[in-house]
Amino acid sequence: MLSRLFEGFADGVLLLTQEGSCLYSNQEGRRLCRVLKEGQHSADAVPLGVWLMYRHMSESRSLFGDEALVPTQTLTGAKNQQVRAKVQWLNLPADPEAYLLVLLEDQSRSAQATALLEAVRYKLTPREKDVWLLRYANCSYKEIAAKLFVSVNTVKRHLKSISAKRMLVAED
Repeated sequence: MLSRLFEGFADGVLLLTQEGSCLYSNQEGRRLCRVLKEGQHSADAVPLGVWLMYRHMSESRSLFGDEALVPTQTLTGAKNQQVRAKVQWLNLPADPEAYLLVLLEDQSRSAQATALLEAVRYKLTPREKDVWLLRYANCSYKEIAAKLFVSVNTVKRHLKSISAKRMLVAED
């Protein structure tokens, strides 16, 4: 039942045992683990950054007991892809063992979704939307111009128009 529940999550999900081995991972969790492990020489199932968070949670458990700590850390994977990791203890009613629940969020996907929602909210034209998506992905004016085959001045004009539309919405 848990596997069906976790497969529906947009975020990656890992369920670790108290020993640190991966008991379960959904498809997005496995994908983000591959992203985070790229370039590491370890063949372990859990990426190094997640493993360190697990270790800190295990060590701090004796200090904080059942207090609800949910540490969050941004990890960098392949091609500087940002992944936000959140960990917390999970106690299942039918199981005496505690597990560590790890949620992995693809920051670039989240930023793109936010940019798309804002494009609708600000009623951007299709071209302004393209510029806004790239700007939200931290592309420079020159990079945006090159990707959209326009001049830097055109990018500036689009961003000025977007800024004006954002201000109009903020005033309402």
